[in-house]
Amino acid sequence: MNRSRITSAAVGLALLGGLATTQVATAAGAFAYESGAEMTVGLTSGIVYDKNTGKVLGDGIGGTFGNHGPEADTATVTVTAVKNVKFTAKPKVDKGTVKSWNAEKVVIEAELAANGDELEKMDLPASLSGKKQTLRAEIKGIKTDPDTSNNTVTQTYSVDATKPKPTDKPTDKPTDDPTDKPTGKPSGKPTSKPSEKPTDKPSSKPSATPGDDSSPANTPAPAGGSDKGSGTGGDGSLAQTGGGSHTPQLIGGAGALVVLGGAALVLAKRRKSGQN
Repeated sequence: MNRSRITSAAVGLALLGGLATTQVATAAGAFAYESGAEMTVGLTSGIVYDKNTGKVLGDGIGGTFGNHGPEADTATVTVTAVKNVKFTAKPKVDKGTVKSWNAEKVVIEAELAANGDELEKMDLPASLSGKKQTLRAEIKGIKTDPDTSNNTVTQTYSVDATKPKPTDKPTDKPTDDPTDKPTGKPSGKPTSKPSEKPTDKPSSKPSATPGDDSSPANTPAPAGGSDKGSGTGGDGSLAQTGGGSHTPQLIGGAGALVVLGGAALVLAKRRKSGQN
């Protein structure tokens, strides 16, 4: 009996010892959250984007951060574009200040109250490329964080953001050479000799000698005026008297003919007498 009581007492002590150990461990865990901050950060798992441009629609890629610890703390949130993501504009935050941002990194600073029931939101305007995209977000506080497992998150998106290739070649290229270029040698050179030469000589000789327009030298001039009227023509002009502008020429020509006729007669007589 005594041995049985001793054994039962030993088992009881062992059970009490195990219970005491559990209580101590629980107390230690509770004590760790009595001070400090418990930071957390997250990134959205879905993205809506424009396939033609790769731009993320809406306000951009969403994310959250907060503090569930018993003490307020200053938090710094850093989001890095690891692959095929580019930040395109200044992020928007519910609480805090965007300290800096560029195409590859965003830094946000915020004063987080203790025991935050709701997480603060951040929107990251961005564009995507390729077929997979990767973002990494990290939060750090000044005070001790007993659980750092939720201080960093890496999110990979399997979004096919490759731009569609054109199916047809551009048709606006010129298909023909410019039509205003000369197509041959200048055609302004003469292609043949003149087709006609002067084929006829003057068809006739002058039919009359100068002076034909005057009356014959041996034609007697009118001796008197017209018998019509009494000094003036019927049309009011002076009556013709037989004298005109050609009268001296006619008289001179007649005299010359008389002289030439006399000379011809003298020469004829001499020739005749010489022959006899």
